[in-house]
Formats: sequence, structure tokens, C-alpha cells
Amino acid sequence: KMRKALSVISLILVFVFAFTACDSKDKGPQIEPQVTMEQVNTSGEYVARAYMESLFTDNRAMFDKCYPEGFLEQLGESSGDDLYSQYRSVLQIDAVVNGTASTGYRDYSIANGFDEAGMRSAICFVTGFEYSSIGRIQIQKVTVYFSKDTESASADFYYVVYEINGSWYMLEGCQKDVEF
Repeated sequence: KMRKALSVISLILVFVFAFTACDSKDKGPQIEPQVTMEQVNTSGEYVARAYMESLFTDNRAMFDKCYPEGFLEQLGESSGDDLYSQYRSVLQIDAVVNGTASTGYRDYSIANGFDEAGMRSAICFVTGFEYSSIGRIQIQKVTVYFSKDTESASADFYYVVYEINGSWYMLEGCQKDVEF
């Protein structure tokens, strides 16, 4: 009886592992639907993904929406540069971009080991917003999925995003030494 019970348990475990393995292999990358213009500023996740998607799909209107109104024009006037063209040229690749996914975030807070007050001050300095108007600050991890011929690859990008009066905006890229 003991041998028969062990055989049945072993057989059940084999089936469970077999189906679990098949299921995870069939999923592939978890590409999320493209961000719409209406979604861009509704969350840190969406603004970070919209930023990446705008550069890879040549969508200047979406890129502009990732920043507060007038911010890019102000930067362009002071530097004489077209930031969209600069960023887009840096991300030129010889592959097809299949999509993006938000694959994690960390609140930019003292509890997570970040200098939250310093980042708030930096946002104020760069954007001109009042310190008290800045809501949450996050580091968003966005995975971009590529393919060329029969090869597939992905790359992770990390961005600091912030909230002002319920709308989320891009600030800058950041180092990828953040744990997610």
C-alpha cells in the first residue's frame, strides 16, 4: 500500500511539474499594450513606458506629453538643442521593437535608502515647481523587447518619474543598481 501511495504521489508531482513548465515556456515576454495618450500622465508606470515607446515609434507628441507643459521648450531655448531628436538618435537600433513592459518600481523615499529631500529639491530646481507640490517620486524599470531575424532580446531601462497634482512626468534616467 505504501509503495502504491508513493507511486501515485510521484505521478501527480510529475504531471504538476510538466504542466507548470509548459505553461511558463509558452508565455514568452509579457509585453503590455502600447500606452495611449490618455494614459501617459496617469501613473509612473505609464509615463516611463510612454517615454520609451515615443522614442522607438517616433511619436513626438507622446514624448512631449511625458514632460510638464512648456518644460521642453524652456530647455530647448536655454540650450539651443532639440532634446527629442537627441534622445531619439541615441536609441537608434537595427532591430524591431516588439513592445515594452513595466517590470518594477521603487518609491524614491528615505525608507528605500534614497535622499528624497535632495531629489525633491533637484526637481524644483529643474522644473520650477514648488517643493510642496511634488507628490510621489519613483524609479521605474521598463523592459523593452526587441527582435531581429530569428533572435529576440530585451533591455532594461530605469527612470526617475515624479507626480505633480496627480499627473506623472519624466525627470531623468538613472543607474540600474536599484534592487527590484
